[in-house]
Formats: sequence, C-alpha cells, structure tokens
Amino acid sequence: MRKPILLLILFSILTFSEFLLNPTKDFNFTLNNNIKFNLSFSYGYWNVLLIEKGGGAGTAINPAESGFYVFDKIPSILNWEIFLKKDNFIFYTNIPFSKEKTVMIIDPFTNFFLKNFRTPSFDMNGPENFLLAYADNKTFLGIGRYPIKWGNSIYPISISDTTFQDNITFSKKIDFFKYTYHLISSFPLLTTSEKTIQETHYDSHTPGLYFSQPYKTIIAHRFDFFLYNLRIGIGEINVVGGKFLDLIDINPLMFFHNTYGEGYSNVLASIDFMYNLKKFNIFGEFVLDDFNGPTEIGSNYKPNAYGYNLGVSYKDENLKIWGEYDFTSEWMYITNYLPYLRVNIRHFYLDNNHTPGRALIDFPLGFKYGPDATMVSLGIDYKFKSFNLSFVYNHLIKGCVNDNGVDRWKWFWDSWPNNVSPKGNEIANSKDLRYNIFDLLIKFYSFSINLFKINENILFIANIEVDI
Repeated sequence: MRKPILLLILFSILTFSEFLLNPTKDFNFTLNNNIKFNLSFSYGYWNVLLIEKGGGAGTAINPAESGFYVFDKIPSILNWEIFLKKDNFIFYTNIPFSKEKTVMIIDPFTNFFLKNFRTPSFDMNGPENFLLAYADNKTFLGIGRYPIKWGNSIYPISISDTTFQDNITFSKKIDFFKYTYHLISSFPLLTTSEKTIQETHYDSHTPGLYFSQPYKTIIAHRFDFFLYNLRIGIGEINVVGGKFLDLIDINPLMFFHNTYGEGYSNVLASIDFMYNLKKFNIFGEFVLDDFNGPTEIGSNYKPNAYGYNLGVSYKDENLKIWGEYDFTSEWMYITNYLPYLRVNIRHFYLDNNHTPGRALIDFPLGFKYGPDATMVSLGIDYKFKSFNLSFVYNHLIKGCVNDNGVDRWKWFWDSWPNNVSPKGNEIANSKDLRYNIFDLLIKFYSFSINLFKINENILFIANIEVDI
C-alpha cells in the first residue's frame, strides 16, 4: 500500500555519529556534541512480512529478509547522546527513543511511537551504543556496546558492522604490527525447538556429552601487518556455546583451532588484505568456516564452508567510486547443528503491545545477508562543500529453503544436520531468489532525501535537519 506520511518530528540532543571500531585503522575520535531538530516526510510502497521461526521463550526473526534492515534508516524521535573525554579516557552513551525494531520493519513510514498511527510502540531496549575506554592512536582498551568491523571490505565476511556487539576489546599497535582481541556476548535465550536440540543432541566427536548451559560467547583475535602500501590481517573467531568460558577458551595468544573444544566450540579462520596504489585501493578477504579433513569422523561429518570477497576503490578529494564481489557458500556459518555454535549474534527485543512480544533477532556476525549468498555491488560517494551524494547498488542472489511448505531464505536456523547424534532434521532447498537493491542518499545543507528500493518495494524519505 502507498502511504504519505507528514509531520514526522525528530529530536536529537547531544548528537553525533555512533561509535564504530575498525582495528585495521588508527584510532581517531572526532565526536562533537550538538542539538538537532528534524522534520521528515515519507512516501512509498512497502509490502513486507516478518520472517519468524520457533516460539516459546522467544521468536527468532531474520532482520535481513524482513525488510533488509530498514530500521537502520528510521531515525529516533529523541536521541540522547553524551560524550565525555578526559586525557585518553572516554565515556560515551547513546539512548534512543523510538518505536520497536519489529514494528519499524512492518511500518517504516513514521518514527513516531505508533504502529500505523494506532497502536503504541516504544522501544525500551536501549542504549544501543555505549563505550567506556582508554584510547590513543596506538592503544585501545574498552568495554561497551558498539559495531565492530574487520578489514577494508564494504561488506565483510568475518566480522561486520551489521549490528552492535556487547564486547570487551583490547588493541595495541607497535611499529608495523597490531594485535586485537575481542570478547563478545550473544543473547543466550533459545526458542523451544532450539532448546530441545541443545539439550538432547551431542557432537559426534563426544558421545553422550551434552553442553546446554545458557551461554554463548565469541572470542576473536587478529594480527595486522602494515608493510609499506600493503596491509595483511590474519584472524580467528571462536564461538563457544553451552558452557561457561575457561582459560583455554579466552587465552588471547592461543590458536583457537588447537583448543579442541569438541561439542562446545566452532572456529573460523580469516585472512584479509588491502593494497594502496596512489588513489586506488584493492582489498579482499577469505574466511574458512570448515574443511572436511582426514581427522573428521567419516566423509559427511562436516561440509566444506567458506566465504570471500574482492573489491577495488578509487578516491580523490571529493569522489569515491568502489565495486565489490561477495560470496558465502551454502553452509557458511552453519556447519554445526547445535544452536549455540552457529556463527551469528542474537539480540533480544521486548514489545508489550505487538506480536512477537519477545523477539530474538538473529543478526549475522559476518556477511550481512548470511549463508548461501552471492552479491555484486557498486557505489559512488561525492562530496562538495555542503552537498553530499551517495549511491549504492547491490545485485543479490540468495539461497532459499522450503520450511514446511513455506519458501524463505536460508538463515542461521538451517544448519548442517550430520555432525550430531541423533542426526538433526534436514530441510529441503528451494529456488534461489534475486534482488536488485538501490540506495540513493542526497544531502544539501540541512535537507536530505533517501530513495531505498528492493525489487517492487520502494521508500522515499525526505528530511530537514536544523542545528539548535
């Protein structure tokens, strides 16, 4: 349906860009306090359903197929952000006042505290960004909630900035070398069916040994080498689930693959690079989830699973042009049937007025469209004085499954069934889906207009912003 929406009044107090940590770059904080007032107008055709799975203590939701993360484009009515800095010590918090994320997927036409101008909707789950840290241009030590990104790819395969992470991070640069360590938590609540799987299935390497304690933690570390115009990064990601961490799991210098956490651990390895040639950058990444080697139990214990990307960009003073190719194999991130060992981040959202009232939103840790995906992307960014233009085009081919007669994307709920005993339930594949995604944003002084189009769905969002 087409909906014109007038009088979207947005307030922002002490507002600036949210904090994003990319350990492949030098730490640089340019945060400023200000007050902003916004008046917006939205119009479009938006026919989207929530993609749900399971029930019980919570309902799992796919935020990518459900509206392509459209909630990231809907600003908060009131956004209170505070930044304090003393020497190298930093405190930052962001408390947004907005309607629920699940409501914004269905009704992105207004950011007011109503669904379709009728039912109240108020998000009580903030803050979504905060940071307490010591930081200079060589050292970072912090605890907080903020997005993390590895590498120089626009759409990383290992760790992306698709969502925030609750984490403790340490990073240190010495000459041409940098070491980074993350300890990340994922919300441990499971749906009824997931809880049953976690409690009644065990890994084939560890017969009769069950790991079902309510914990899921991601330990990640990487080594970056800066060699003239070339940067090379080597990383590991260890998903530990069903048990509380011990010193073997959190050892910052251990090779995670050699901790042999059979039944409670899932390890990925990554390598990424960037080569600078004057105004051109060439970048890429390869991530290995699993390789069916000779030490595995039988030939069908785990599938081969991997992902990679390759991109190039050109940048001068005012213009940046880039292109990127991304690929994740069918079983990437989901080579383990146990729910706690799937490579994703789960956030919990409570809504007292709408269904589902207890949403378990399953975000990717890595590539924003998850497993079994191929995407070609092109982008342009142009800035001249007070005029900014940004355009991104994605051509996405996404693998799908048939779930009890319903075709939907292959997601983190559809993992490999053969590494556990008893054997897990198989789900049939269905036809791949193709998407053409256009995202055009134009800003001139305090006015902006955003065109967001996915196949037949389209949104126009106009906004006037005034600093107070």
